[in-house]
Amino acid sequence: MKPTTLKHGTKIIIQEALSKKKMIAFFIRRQPAAGGRKAINILRVPEFEGLMSPDDPGITEMSDYDLSRRGEYV
Repeated sequence: MKPTTLKHGTKIIIQEALSKKKMIAFFIRRQPAAGGRKAINILRVPEFEGLMSPDDPGITEMSDYDLSRRGEYV
């Protein structure tokens, strides 16, 4: 998977880092690399909604490397 080709709202499957469990996520946006920082991808995972507080939208960040290795198109 190439993170640079994802569009807002794309439904993808991501695999957890330390297990075989897979989760559905929705791509929100990609923040390109700048000023020595790596590019990051902002995702919304419905399974993470409400974990920190009732208003928590379930937003998480992944690097381009992680998303390209652990992500799949639905």
